[in-house]
Amino acid sequence: MLLVLLALTLALPGGQTSFAQNDSRYFPETGHSVRGLFRSFWEANGGIGIFGFPISEEFVAANGQTMQWFERARFELATVNGQTTVQLGNLGSEVTQNRVFPKVPPIENSADRRYIPETQHIIQYGFKEIWETRGDVRIFGYPLSEEIDEVLEDGEWHTVQYFERARFEYWPNFPPGQRVLLSHLGRKLAPADLTAPGAPTPAPTPVPVPTLPPNVNAMVTPQSGPPGTSFAFTANGFNPGERVGIWITLPDQSTAGADFQVTADGSGAIGGDQLMITTGAGDPTGIWSFNAQGVSSGKQAVGYFFVGGTASPGNPNQLGVPVHDQLPTQGLAMIVPVAAPAGTPFEMYGGGFSAGEQVSAWITKPDGQSLSLTQVMLDGTVAYTIIDTTGLPDGVYQAVIQGRSSNVVAAAAFKLTRDYVAGPGTPRPASVNGAATPAEGPGGTTFQIRGWGFNPSEQVEVWTVDPSGRYVLQAEPMVTDGEGRIGYVPPIDLSAPAGAQPGVYGVHFRSKATGKRVDVYFTVVGSAQAQAVSSNWVILP
Repeated sequence: MLLVLLALTLALPGGQTSFAQNDSRYFPETGHSVRGLFRSFWEANGGIGIFGFPISEEFVAANGQTMQWFERARFELATVNGQTTVQLGNLGSEVTQNRVFPKVPPIENSADRRYIPETQHIIQYGFKEIWETRGDVRIFGYPLSEEIDEVLEDGEWHTVQYFERARFEYWPNFPPGQRVLLSHLGRKLAPADLTAPGAPTPAPTPVPVPTLPPNVNAMVTPQSGPPGTSFAFTANGFNPGERVGIWITLPDQSTAGADFQVTADGSGAIGGDQLMITTGAGDPTGIWSFNAQGVSSGKQAVGYFFVGGTASPGNPNQLGVPVHDQLPTQGLAMIVPVAAPAGTPFEMYGGGFSAGEQVSAWITKPDGQSLSLTQVMLDGTVAYTIIDTTGLPDGVYQAVIQGRSSNVVAAAAFKLTRDYVAGPGTPRPASVNGAATPAEGPGGTTFQIRGWGFNPSEQVEVWTVDPSGRYVLQAEPMVTDGEGRIGYVPPIDLSAPAGAQPGVYGVHFRSKATGKRVDVYFTVVGSAQAQAVSSNWVILP
């Protein structure tokens, strides 16, 4: 199964850490921005409600660590077992460093009260509910005190409780469900010289898109994009089951792919996830078109799209940074890919529903607004939908499928980003604890993937990244051999199709037990003949 998934990834056209400049989100409320891994973590773990607005920009502390202050938290970049992660500063511990809180003996846990043996304190009632449902020890740390009474900023006495990274407050006069607040410990502790408002990162100047000719029985998604964008083609009006020829017309009216054919389905349609091209850095700008003609009927379809603007350059420092850790799932859910540039179709699967029940699906955008998904299919107990991300802004999204009668929920987070785009010209990072043989070759090359340094017979998770920026987490882990190696027995030999997209590919393995990693990179180079027509395009059979 893994080899099939990896081969499919190849065929799709589609330390200090550097971040893509277009990943920045500006907040006029405080005059500061958040970007990169900090933005991913902030959006995936509660956003404003848990951490508040950013009150500083990223900065490098005296110890060399990259940090950023928020109203209720301090984000810190850390390298753990070779991977860059976001950690939270212990603001609760820092603000109470000169105070002593008596510990208490154990109690029998109940629905309302819970004893935390790690620090010998009790969490109860509303504080317990918030702690357990909004991130528990991962976000707030362990309790440092019991509930105590303190005078807060309004001059009144309130019940509070300190945790390693937060302080919970009880405001009895607020509406039910809103009475537990999190203190602005970040505002208490952040140095004043870091919190002065700044200007937003200027948005790139949009490229004017010319008026496209009207499509004929066809649609291209998206309709425009810079070099490096993946364009999908669907068309209809053909005879059911007939062969349909497909070709591309470039702005200079030259053509490519004239010998390619697909089979129309029972309704006379073609496309879906079968027809896609990814333009490359050297491709001409202007109006392109997909063209299709039925072999027996002669019926035609044409879909137009515009290629123009400046593509974000490949960032080799970003290619090995895991993102799926910050993109959680709930219930029986899977999304493919987990990260990719806007315009990429994402496939969402959910399980555990009642056979035949109606299901609803939607995505929640980074700004908190929801967008309904109308095309949801239910096969037995498994639901499936395709998420069209055309025109959506970069950021972390939540996709949800819910059964209307069972109330079963399957949810998965995904990210729109160009962080993993690695088209032609992107420097290939050095492999770590592994190697690809050969390290570079044209389409048709078989690449041997090998890695070492794990424990014998342990499970390792696998994810792949391709030049179009698609980051795919494989559904099943692999198991190392008796010497802690991967790709030896059995071997991992990846054969790049003749039309594989040129650029840098990454295959990553990580131990679930120790966090040890293997990162293997190889480059597919385009042939001179292919680059003379288009430096980077693939039509999927």
